[in-house]
Amino acid sequence: MKWGITMRIAVFSDVHGNLTALQAILDHIFAQNDIDHIVFAGDLCVVGPRPQACIDLIREHNIDCLVGNTDQWILSPPTITDDMDEPMQIQRMQLQAICRWTARQLDQDSLSWIKLLQGSFNKVFAPTSNAADNLLIVHANPVDVNQIIFPPVDKQLELYGKVRQTDDDLEPILDKTTERLVAFGHLHIPSTRLWKDKVLVNISSVNLPGDGDPRAKYAILSWQESTGWSVQRHKLSYPLDSEILALINNQPPGWENHLDQLKSTGFIPQIV
Repeated sequence: MKWGITMRIAVFSDVHGNLTALQAILDHIFAQNDIDHIVFAGDLCVVGPRPQACIDLIREHNIDCLVGNTDQWILSPPTITDDMDEPMQIQRMQLQAICRWTARQLDQDSLSWIKLLQGSFNKVFAPTSNAADNLLIVHANPVDVNQIIFPPVDKQLELYGKVRQTDDDLEPILDKTTERLVAFGHLHIPSTRLWKDKVLVNISSVNLPGDGDPRAKYAILSWQESTGWSVQRHKLSYPLDSEILALINNQPPGWENHLDQLKSTGFIPQIV
């Protein structure tokens, strides 16, 4: 897909069943009249209390969607193996429970849509005939939906007290990528990381923040012929009342703990 002088792409990721936050993001995007394309970068349903409504809203607006790891888990929940320690096995059991609950909430048409979504791994936008100018959008990284691209090393030290991913660690998942700008979610922490000649933009998440900021987040990536790509981030507050009520009414696995977190901090954190 090619444009002339300018283009603006709105990208959001990781809704995780939060209908209220999803609606806030879409309202903000639709209020702007200069967006050329909208892309959802995966993880739509699992965790939140209204998975069916999230699918309905995305499909109603014909949003271009990519598959995320939890979208895959709806059809095939993550497995438990003997080599996992007990905490990991417990975590996997919890994930299996929420994935199976999510699948039961979806009508057959939505399950068929999720199955078709499995083939939508990436999206490329080409503003010029030079492939290096392309924007690549993926869920987690260019090779799969699971491996995390962490923030820059200094941010890792700030967040974790240690380096969890060096620049050398990125080689296997980026060395064959020709695009110089890669946008993704999966890790729910907004960041921009430079790697060789590439700019790695984590657009963060609509739900389950990993940075302690409860607002729903997305980004607009803009191309101008004279300056190249730029990134504009948006952070949106939204009311929690309807999500709290939906948790109480629908009671997905783990809802009591999630309810406590929403009432005490205003968000359910991503733990990585």
